[in-house]
Amino acid sequence: MTLKLISFGLSDHYDMSLRAFEEAKRCSQLYAELYTMKLDSTAESLSDIIGKKVTLLHRSNLEESATNILNEAAESDIGILIGGDCLSATTHISLLVDAAKKGIASSVIHGSSIFTAIAESGLSLYKFGKTVTMPLPEKGPADSVMEAIEDNTSIGLHTLILMDLDIDQQKFITITEAIKKLIEKGFKSDSLVVGISRLGSKDSLIKADKAEDIAKIDFGPPPHCMIVPSNLHFIETDALKTLASCPENILKNRLVRSELDRLIDKYSKGCRKVLDTLEIKPLKQPTEEQVKNLLDHVNRYLDDAEYYAAEKKPTSLTSVAYAEGILDALKLLGLAEFEW
Repeated sequence: MTLKLISFGLSDHYDMSLRAFEEAKRCSQLYAELYTMKLDSTAESLSDIIGKKVTLLHRSNLEESATNILNEAAESDIGILIGGDCLSATTHISLLVDAAKKGIASSVIHGSSIFTAIAESGLSLYKFGKTVTMPLPEKGPADSVMEAIEDNTSIGLHTLILMDLDIDQQKFITITEAIKKLIEKGFKSDSLVVGISRLGSKDSLIKADKAEDIAKIDFGPPPHCMIVPSNLHFIETDALKTLASCPENILKNRLVRSELDRLIDKYSKGCRKVLDTLEIKPLKQPTEEQVKNLLDHVNRYLDDAEYYAAEKKPTSLTSVAYAEGILDALKLLGLAEFEW
């Protein structure tokens, strides 16, 4: 007696894993929830491939009749087939929590999701910040989307924008409509964006360009989503050119920062702040012990430099610079003699 949440893929039922297929076949009753994302699957097509009747659930069935489903799961194995990954929506997490409170066993069969497949754009998953949904026109403006873009960009993270949809009413927002809503809120038309449609399907489309030019592209049927990139690693810029056909001149005008750029910016600002605020104290002749302590710091910085170099980290260069700075200071003060 188990409640099974069974993910069946990003595009359609052919994305279903072997484990998902086998678990679905073992269930006494199967339901399908298809309202949270646009899929090329129906209850009928799922029934055909699994070989067992699948009952379609609407939003009200799952959210308002969860108790009935849980009661069924207390008596037999009940499966809910869900597009994408079944835990991408909070509704499904709530089901697991409610099942646990009632002492009903549950299991989760994970599947492909937009949150991992988005890496097909060439942008690093580790550099994505808060994901946000662009609401349908009747549901409101793009204020929350603009806020997410600004917050993510301020800390160097990309923003994934999902497009709202209403499966029952067959309403979907397109990339073109989303960009227009953003521009109305002050989003710059020459901002770099990545438009994506039907990710995971055979006819998926990924394009990167200025927002105003992306808005002119017909991305075809839904589902659509969009990325507003922040700071780019050189591997990401190469990927956007190669995988998303991004014009090279667009990337040249973007803020493309490496870890070395970040460190230079950080330490330059720190030094400028010190220069603006330091107080010069009366000069005292340092002792030999103090000079030896400084030389010990030099050795430690060089040890750090060798360690970071082995890890291929730019901080290696920073540590060398610290060591050189101390040695230069000793030479300028006449406390040590050497030649570079």
